[in-house]
Amino acid sequence: MRYLYLLILLVYTLSSCTEEHSIDVPTPRRTVLVYMAGDNNLSDETYTKIDSITAGWHNRQDNLLIYQDARGEKGTPSLIRVIANDTNPYTEVIKEYPENNSASADVFSEVIHDVLLFYPAPSYGLLVFSHGTGWLPAGMFTTPRSVSLRSIMNDNDREMELADFAAAIPDHTFSFIVLEACLMSGVEVAYELRNKADYLVASSAEILSPGFSPVYPELINYLFEDDVNLKGFIHRYYEYCNALPGIYRSATLSLIDLRAMDALAEVTRIVFQNAGSATGGININTVQSFDRGNHKLFFDFGDYMERLNPALYPEVESALSRAVLYKAATSSFVNVPVARHSGLTTYMEQDSYPELNKAYRRTAWYGAVSGNADDAEYADERGYMNE
Repeated sequence: MRYLYLLILLVYTLSSCTEEHSIDVPTPRRTVLVYMAGDNNLSDETYTKIDSITAGWHNRQDNLLIYQDARGEKGTPSLIRVIANDTNPYTEVIKEYPENNSASADVFSEVIHDVLLFYPAPSYGLLVFSHGTGWLPAGMFTTPRSVSLRSIMNDNDREMELADFAAAIPDHTFSFIVLEACLMSGVEVAYELRNKADYLVASSAEILSPGFSPVYPELINYLFEDDVNLKGFIHRYYEYCNALPGIYRSATLSLIDLRAMDALAEVTRIVFQNAGSATGGININTVQSFDRGNHKLFFDFGDYMERLNPALYPEVESALSRAVLYKAATSSFVNVPVARHSGLTTYMEQDSYPELNKAYRRTAWYGAVSGNADDAEYADERGYMNE
């Protein structure tokens, strides 16, 4: 009996020691996916960005995942996890994907699904790096008179339509979306994404290479603060750009509350209803634009609305202040003076671009502000875009 007692005591003691010295694995607060569609001329930048992001990662609690699709033999599409340690953070490949079109909505959706399945957390964030031309269909940025169907991300000249990009993102899953892509801070883009996240970070103008890379070691950590610090993210990038010499002193970033886009669309609709013939009387050359080329396609939303109906602009300004929570811009963007930066851009229909005007009228934003969202003809046009 004595030996039995000693055995029970020993087992209890060992059990107690194990409990005392057990390692607590912290529960993740947030999972962030960085999606790099780099099977294009940005391929080398994806490697630079991964190195830069990894160098700043010392967070042992949360999940940081990177999907990379680069060009060449080394460019096997992969889902990568960034691992923190005391000295040298590193990456490990979680899953490899077959060579495919990373600008495909199906591939994008599959990667998001994998991240949500294998790295659950109370909060999720999404950062996308690739080429971008706002809401514009593919090819229309350089040739606005052409007919085309797609607009965002790029994989060997294959692009994704904005509506497909939005459809691939589950509703109300991400706390924020950051777009490290050119010309994405449009009302058309923000309205399309209004049910996909609470907040959007995007640029009215282009984002000059190397983009966020030089400050990624700092920026990535803003995305994992208890209250995600998107304002700090924007301000730090602006500070970096504003200190650069010459044309590299160029930046336009905005923090947009996507939950305020319906209200902004409603007041915009009222402005258009009361604009009368004013829409045709505005000289587009007087409205702030963010285009560096010959075509003017991205106009400052606030400037346009004020010129369209000065009497109603205070209502627009009020709705705009609720939609754009923070914005920062340098005094010029390469060769474009920035006198006005409301934080959102918009397209203005022009007689020179009849095909682009047709494409614009198929956007969800146009349907909302024109009052045609439920119109049968409008629905048919949206269907044509998705063929």
